[in-house]
Amino acid sequence: MKREILHLLFPSFPLQVLIGNRGKFLDRPAALCGMDSSASRILSANPRAQTEGIRPGMILAEARRFCKGLEVFTPRPELFYRAKVQVKEFLSDLSPLVEQTQNGFFIDLSGTERLLGPGLEVADQLLQGLDRRYRLVSSAGIGASKLVGKTVCSIAGVPGLAQVMPDQEAIFLKPFPLRKILSRERDLSERLSELGLELVSDLQALSSSELVSAFGRDGSRLHLLAQGVDFSPVTPQESSPELEQGESLAQATNDLDLIRDLLRRFSIKLGKSLRERKLSASRLRLLLVFRDGKGAERRMRLRRPTAFDREIYQSALGLLESALYRRVQVIYLGLRASRLAPGYQPDLFGETEHQARLYQALDRVRNRYGENAIRFGDQLCPA
Repeated sequence: MKREILHLLFPSFPLQVLIGNRGKFLDRPAALCGMDSSASRILSANPRAQTEGIRPGMILAEARRFCKGLEVFTPRPELFYRAKVQVKEFLSDLSPLVEQTQNGFFIDLSGTERLLGPGLEVADQLLQGLDRRYRLVSSAGIGASKLVGKTVCSIAGVPGLAQVMPDQEAIFLKPFPLRKILSRERDLSERLSELGLELVSDLQALSSSELVSAFGRDGSRLHLLAQGVDFSPVTPQESSPELEQGESLAQATNDLDLIRDLLRRFSIKLGKSLRERKLSASRLRLLLVFRDGKGAERRMRLRRPTAFDREIYQSALGLLESALYRRVQVIYLGLRASRLAPGYQPDLFGETEHQARLYQALDRVRNRYGENAIRFGDQLCPA
């Protein structure tokens, strides 16, 4: 069966989500910064801003000198996460084989032509659907492998669509720099460069035996890549239900008491949501975004599945201590519970049953009188 892999790329995806308007994203210069302050650095820029010289890593004050009309946005990770989940669900209607990447998705369309039509038409309809439904600008590339699909997508334009026809992969790849093809293998790319091998055509000029002699096990793989042969499958991540609480802070802070109190509120809300659904969580993930836009993520497997606020909070505190390794103010905090399973896991001493009854009573009070009706003694009082 002929392989047909579609690579879908969303340029400046966080900015697209925050702007929420296709025309505005394409026509007005915009950038994402940790904070809207002159000392912040640019995290990403839309295509219009890039044409005016704006690049990631620039200090915002310098960027505004280059581009007077630059519009600045600050990160909202909770929005980015929800948007990616919605897009993935939309793409899953096309194919069960959808793999999420940092900036887009791979979709395996192999064997779907009789049902959906030619791949190029499917991709065109997909781009239009993403525009209509989510107001997202995207680029798409189609090829016989993930390597070719990703490479052709990179030259498709914004928005844009391109395809490499079957058996034309080696010809298409000839002029591309090896550092682009091997972007995730920096050491190997540097070794090739030291030997004067800069382009894919340089590899194509060598035989498989010559490459194996020079690079050992990597040699045969390099020979295949130079011909556009890549057998790596599109691998969907295991989807499992998750619950998440997150908040972008109105003002950046490094006040540990405030951050801990926010984390406790998230733990209480997550615990309550789990109990309402009669679920327990086995994993926690904590995400911090600092004022300069850099993030810190920590994960852990819980000792036992739980739906109890105290246990969630105590575990999350350990993640927080590990994540706060910088003396930079925090602008976002998020806590996610995953690996959800039905019910609560009993313990040897029957304590789970007692705690379940206690939390049911707390939930009844909070449902009737509000979230702040009952607070733990070490919680900060609401303003």
